[in-house]
Amino acid sequence: MGSAIALPSTPGGHRTMFHQITILANRIALACAVVGGLGTVGIMLLINADVVGRGLLSMPVPATAEIVSASIVSIVFMQLPFATAMGRNVRSDMLMTLLRNRSPRMEMALDLFHHLVGAVILAVLLRYIWPQIYGAIDGHETVGLYGVFTVPRWPFVVAVLIGCALTLLQYVLLTASLAINLFSTRGAP
Repeated sequence: MGSAIALPSTPGGHRTMFHQITILANRIALACAVVGGLGTVGIMLLINADVVGRGLLSMPVPATAEIVSASIVSIVFMQLPFATAMGRNVRSDMLMTLLRNRSPRMEMALDLFHHLVGAVILAVLLRYIWPQIYGAIDGHETVGLYGVFTVPRWPFVVAVLIGCALTLLQYVLLTASLAINLFSTRGAP
């Protein structure tokens, strides 16, 4: 599995600790993306069961909307690390293409800045998500309809936390890779 950014290499082409960390992070990100994909399938099955139950049997699945709304955020954050690792986050490529044609080093510098800002934003987000786990567990917070069907809220928050932490790691790895490539090619155009 490759990274969206070229990994720096050593003189003999040996894998460095940086390479190994990046490969491990990418594999974990892929596993999270698979879990997110399975969550998407689960939501589709739940919604279809709700529609069929409501339409044919006049018995909808209880708390479908609440469970789906809680799951969506978790699913997005579980898929975010892999999207980041593969360079598939949403952004405008018009400026990057223009810079690539005129000055590949400027494109790399702007990409480095983009990833650095992404790392800072994810670090701030992680700082604010972390305390919510304690509140969800200590407060026995639930998702659903009280008296009908409820599930604990903490697994959803933990999934968001894991996705956020892994995306932060991806941004840090991509930023480091870009910095190494940018500053090791000082003489390049």
